[in-house]
Amino acid sequence: MAEPVEPSQVDALLGARPRSRVRRWVSIGLLLLALAVAATLLLRFLEGNTTPYYMAPVVRADLRPQLTLAGRARLAGETTVRAPRDALLLALPQAPGDTVAPGQALAVVDTSGFAQAIAADRSALAAAREQLARAWVDHGLAAKRLQRYDKVWRESDQRVPSLNEMQAARAALTSAAIELRRRRILVGAARRRLDDEIADLQAALPRAPSAGVVVQRLVAPGSQVHAGQPLLELAPLGAPAHVVVPLDADVGPLPAGMPAQVLVAGSGGMERPATLLRVQTSATGQREAVFALAPDPRLPPAAAATVKMTLPLRRHVLLVPNAALAFAPHCSAPAAGSSICLLDRDGTARSVEIVAGPSDGHRTQILGGQVRPGQLAIIGWREAPAASAPKASASNP
Repeated sequence: MAEPVEPSQVDALLGARPRSRVRRWVSIGLLLLALAVAATLLLRFLEGNTTPYYMAPVVRADLRPQLTLAGRARLAGETTVRAPRDALLLALPQAPGDTVAPGQALAVVDTSGFAQAIAADRSALAAAREQLARAWVDHGLAAKRLQRYDKVWRESDQRVPSLNEMQAARAALTSAAIELRRRRILVGAARRRLDDEIADLQAALPRAPSAGVVVQRLVAPGSQVHAGQPLLELAPLGAPAHVVVPLDADVGPLPAGMPAQVLVAGSGGMERPATLLRVQTSATGQREAVFALAPDPRLPPAAAATVKMTLPLRRHVLLVPNAALAFAPHCSAPAAGSSICLLDRDGTARSVEIVAGPSDGHRTQILGGQVRPGQLAIIGWREAPAASAPKASASNP
């Protein structure tokens, strides 16, 4: 039992009682315990984390996503030039970006078959004309013979030549006239065949329907093309440019008029301002966004483009550092989708599949997955494992 101690004048003045020896030892014990805890925490702070990882917590916070999309620049009013005939395509002289005039031939095709047919028709026409010339001569001789017979017939008071000779001369003239008419018809037919072959040759060459610029080639030289097959894409001169980009399912509604920056390949690395025109659905069912660019003749047609835009603010969403997504392959075998590595309380790494959403360049939204706020996501190695060391355990929940 503690020995009584007489109160001093100070204790009497303050109204306090002197502490007993037991209370003094309890206070000393608590002080020593606090010093031990503080020393342990200080030692742990100086030594650092004992795990071989750097970690960051999964949190809920606001996110303003920065969206980067890959697409292709297109010119408004593009038309497709198709093959008018089945043919072997030898060359496409116009490259993307070249201007063409109305009616200009856009391809060189194999015309050997047409050339043979045209040569045969030219020979047939020449032979028909030669036969026509002979028919003219025969007709002229028959006409002169009949004229002589008529003259002699009149001067001889119809005594000579005989009636049979007169009838034979008239029959010869009629036959010569019929042959002359037949040869004229044959010459006309041969000329029409030649004209048709030349027209077929001209029609076999794909031509520009109007003045424009070549956007892209759709076939390679040396290809066997069929009638109606697309060959080239043309756009009107001075047409405004559009950028078409496919949209993933996690990209929400995009209101028309949103501003963006577009970097077009081959344009010197200069970003161009753009405006979202609309979100449409392609023929394959893919959502795609169409951005408008200012007309620029230096813009290469059908060039690859990168669109950067800021999406509306998303409030109180689940976020994970982008470094966690980059570290995920070190934690487990690469999966088909996205995943992150979480550190359990026992110090083991666990791979968790997630549905990754948009990002602001530093953090990514988690749209789905067995992840809760406050869990620690691994973002890197504190001590890189040796080559022979086993990989961190990866067990899907």
